[in-house]
Amino acid sequence: MPLFLGEVKDAKDFDEILLVLYADFGEPYNSLRRWFIPVHTTVEAAIEDAKAQYMKSWKQHGSIHWVKVTDNDSGNIVGAAEWEIRERVSPSDEPRKLIDAYWHIEGTEEKAFAGKLATSLEGFMKDRMARPHIELEQLVVHPDHRKRGAGRLLTNWGVQKADELGLECCVESVLFAVPIYERCGFGNVDCLDPDLTTSNPSARWKEYEADDLRVFLMWRLAGHDYRSGEDRLPLSII
Repeated sequence: MPLFLGEVKDAKDFDEILLVLYADFGEPYNSLRRWFIPVHTTVEAAIEDAKAQYMKSWKQHGSIHWVKVTDNDSGNIVGAAEWEIRERVSPSDEPRKLIDAYWHIEGTEEKAFAGKLATSLEGFMKDRMARPHIELEQLVVHPDHRKRGAGRLLTNWGVQKADELGLECCVESVLFAVPIYERCGFGNVDCLDPDLTTSNPSARWKEYEADDLRVFLMWRLAGHDYRSGEDRLPLSII
């Protein structure tokens, strides 16, 4: 069953992509899922909400590119990735505001926690990726189609694009995916264990905070796979 790689050009593809995304993030357990693609009522409703957000961002920002992998026999999308090209990078010392986690229910602890987590993750990357780059925002492969090379195809798309543009590329990875990106030529060069402490935390907040929410900066210099001890790392983490 051959696979075909292509860039998303039709918004209708998001119908399938979101189904893959929710299936992928459920297995194995991904600690970030509940904070960035939450389910408030039903999975169906969550998928529709997330689809609207992704489509809006994709249509509004020409720097965002979605790529898909299709199974040629069935015609179904079995994997997808979102890459963002940042040819201009704003200074990391600009004032930062707490991110409004609008995708959560207003007034809930979940919303407050997600906002603090998102702000920490954004600051982590902004402080470290001080040069123009292309970032893998997310990559998903349906559990039924893993180990067929879809993830490699999706990753290689961004790596090749970065090399064409003379840019570095990076991804914030959860722990279990680190070896996958290393096999694709990325180096594990830094880790963030976000500080999510708050005054007078509730039992629920403490439960959220106890989860493993570490992310790892996987990085590749333009033109070749990561070479430990040789490559000049992004400016802010030299």
